[in-house]
Amino acid sequence: MMKQYLLLFAAIFFYNNSFAQEFKSMKDKEGFQKKMHAVASKTNTLQSDFIQIKHLDVLSEDIESNGKLFFKKDNNLRWEYTEPLKYLIVLRNGKVSINDEGKVSSYDLSGNKSFRKINEMITRSIQGDLMIDETEYQYQFKENSNLYLVELFPIEQKVQEFMKSIQVFFSKNDFSVQKIKMMEQSGDYTLMTFKNQKVNESISDKVFIIN
Repeated sequence: MMKQYLLLFAAIFFYNNSFAQEFKSMKDKEGFQKKMHAVASKTNTLQSDFIQIKHLDVLSEDIESNGKLFFKKDNNLRWEYTEPLKYLIVLRNGKVSINDEGKVSSYDLSGNKSFRKINEMITRSIQGDLMIDETEYQYQFKENSNLYLVELFPIEQKVQEFMKSIQVFFSKNDFSVQKIKMMEQSGDYTLMTFKNQKVNESISDKVFIIN
């Protein structure tokens, strides 16, 4: 069950390669990193609607889902699917809880090093705070006229089993995260597009509790 959850959560973020082809190497990588960390350090909460397009090569049509995301420092995340099916994932205090149509399951992440790394990377990606650690990932920094793109390739073999890469797209206007992509080794992908973002508005701790 834990492996199935990991694959599901890792599959939350993907996008097609044609979008990335428009990007060129970033001119001021150091300046981008400073601004990215400055904005992320001031982001205490984040609320957003999202649209997910899931692509599987074995299916003739992509699968579209809608939902809401809530983030609160430190590492509190609520990922809620509302259409067409209801499905809820909550990360809090190093534990993950899942509500699948009324059936609630909980897992402690502390015993799985690879899962902790993936969880940390996804949470930081949502917040827009990518820790540049070249012992864990290889990085590519790109940009086009509207967006910055950071692509991360995991170095550890166990992490590579679950994902090939993750791409984070930042607005050049305010450094907000617009899209997040993660590719599986199989080539399947999911596109997450964020909209109606609200930053630093109050979020109750009750939002991150599944009863």
